[in-house]
Amino acid sequence: MKNIMMFLAAALIAVCACQKEEPLTKDSQQVVYATAEAGVHSFGVTAEGNWSVTMDEDSKQWCEFVGPDYGSGMGAFSVKYDANLADGVRRGLRRQAKFTVITDDKFTSVTVLFRQGGLTPHVEFREETYALEADSFENVLLINSNLSVHEVPQIKCSVSGSWINDYRLSPNGVELTISHTANSGASAREAVAEISFTDCWGETFKDIAKIVQAK
Repeated sequence: MKNIMMFLAAALIAVCACQKEEPLTKDSQQVVYATAEAGVHSFGVTAEGNWSVTMDEDSKQWCEFVGPDYGSGMGAFSVKYDANLADGVRRGLRRQAKFTVITDDKFTSVTVLFRQGGLTPHVEFREETYALEADSFENVLLINSNLSVHEVPQIKCSVSGSWINDYRLSPNGVELTISHTANSGASAREAVAEISFTDCWGETFKDIAKIVQAK
């Protein structure tokens, strides 16, 4: 059995100096944080034998290796990364790269989640309560969000209520359209809409709104 022990260099060395370095076993994982500014980060590796490191395809859009991506015994690899800025495609939301260090025998691997700061995602209804007319059949619930169109498919929506026929989110993620029956009953009725988004850091942001249809 071969072990890999990783320690963080450069900006985080002070943090690591306070922690005891332990060998990392198969499928272990570390999380490293960086600010939104561009930079170069070095990762120290101690392994029994040869090792190599890879990154996933999404990470290659803003990260690249500087120098060798392999070594033997004690060594290091460095990653250069872009600033996390808003542009015509994305909103500068916080993001995550994934690096995997593995020994030649493929037994031991360490996954490094490299999280770069940026805007915190938010998605919320513009109103706490939406009032509908009794004879209406379709209404739009407006949404405030800083997500780009690329993140919209990850938004989850639900609308409870037996009188709700259907609901759909607009391609830009700012409108939730609900289709429903008219209210022919003697009293007002309610439903609840929920919207949520889980970002690449694994944190979920959600909001709910009450829907009240008049009698």
